Amino acid sequence: MAEIQWEKDKILPAQRQAVKRSGRWKFLVVGVVMLAAIGYLLYSSSLIGARYYVTVEDLINDPEMLNKTARVSGAVDGDPIYDPATQELRFVIANIPNDNDSIREQGGLALVLHKAVSDPSTTRVQVIVHDKEIPDLLKNEAQAIMSGKLKLVDGEYIFYADEITLKCPTKYEEDVPEQVVQ
Repeated sequence: MAEIQWEKDKILPAQRQAVKRSGRWKFLVVGVVMLAAIGYLLYSSSLIGARYYVTVEDLINDPEMLNKTARVSGAVDGDPIYDPATQELRFVIANIPNDNDSIREQGGLALVLHKAVSDPSTTRVQVIVHDKEIPDLLKNEAQAIMSGKLKLVDGEYIFYADEITLKCPTKYEEDVPEQVVQ
């Protein structure tokens, strides 16, 4: 019986070490995978934040953007036109910079939107939205940020928007209060 006890003591520590080693490797592999996943999420989210949307000029001048989903921002030029029979909303957006420092240097967002709409040489694109109601803030000189696809129809670029987000005018009424209609 003493001999059996001796063998157990000799075998069990070796088995315990094998279990400890394999357990450590499992935790190490899981830890590395988790760190890689967290690193990827941080990296991809920083890229998204770096370029929230493209400008109208970038959209029109990049042939790779054609028929691909994109986010674009621009100043609404004129009043939107809504056809209730086809449920089609049409409006034009003018190019504005997407760099906050550049917008500040030019006098603020309200002034940038006004200049973009007033300058006839500013790049513009027609926007068409189907099956959406006219947002209350969609009016001349508002900033519209849209998701959709750019298409070439009869030689003219048209942006078919699926989603429209408008910047609230109260965000920039302090910069140029005379341009904000109450």
